[in-house]
Amino acid sequence: MALVPRLDRLTALPAKTITDISPVVDVDEVFRYLGYPADKRPAGPVMRETEKWIAQSALLAQPRATYAVFSVADKSKQDLTLQTCNGKVVFHGAIGEFLGAAEYVAVFVATAGPRIPMLASDLIQRGEDLPAMVVNAVGAERAEAAEAAVIHELRQVCDSVGYAPTLPYSPGYCGMKLTEQRTLFSLFENVDTGVTLTDSCLMQPLKSISGLIGLGPAEEVLSSGSPCDRCELYHCAMRR
Repeated sequence: MALVPRLDRLTALPAKTITDISPVVDVDEVFRYLGYPADKRPAGPVMRETEKWIAQSALLAQPRATYAVFSVADKSKQDLTLQTCNGKVVFHGAIGEFLGAAEYVAVFVATAGPRIPMLASDLIQRGEDLPAMVVNAVGAERAEAAEAAVIHELRQVCDSVGYAPTLPYSPGYCGMKLTEQRTLFSLFENVDTGVTLTDSCLMQPLKSISGLIGLGPAEEVLSSGSPCDRCELYHCAMRR
């Protein structure tokens, strides 16, 4: 497997944290998380209440993301082996097939921060279901914005060498068991990601995302298409 010098240098760098994330909330994404079709919006008092809580949640968000890049040592349809400074680390599951074009992999953890889920929990306890739903939707969008910041940085490096990032793949999706979170978080040992992993492999704060992004020759990444085209979860909210 040929290594690309500029990308290969990334594997020698420590994990990087991004905090400079646009404070502008993508309202379309919020409504998608709330279950609205692309051409539909609430009206009247519901819309005003929704807009109010979107604005308040945006002020509370503390989006950030941490990522590190590793070279691919080996891969099969059901396994993906990364080379780290401490040896090889293996991820299991269909992720190996979905990242088939990858020669490098960026492992990341992104979060909206702790204050949004705390507010949502408080609203639920007070019986304010609609505000809680909106706050949780904003939290999901803010975590997604932090993830997008990682993809943006990677794409800038990839574009200069004819490479491209794949879609991100998270434990619990795309044929990768949720327990693969333990392997993922082991790559951030002694790194403050702002996120911790529970014994049941859930992330705290709750509005957090983790995953892997493959980096490979642009033509190969493009020709492999979207894994959503091969996924049997036809009604998945994350389907692209």
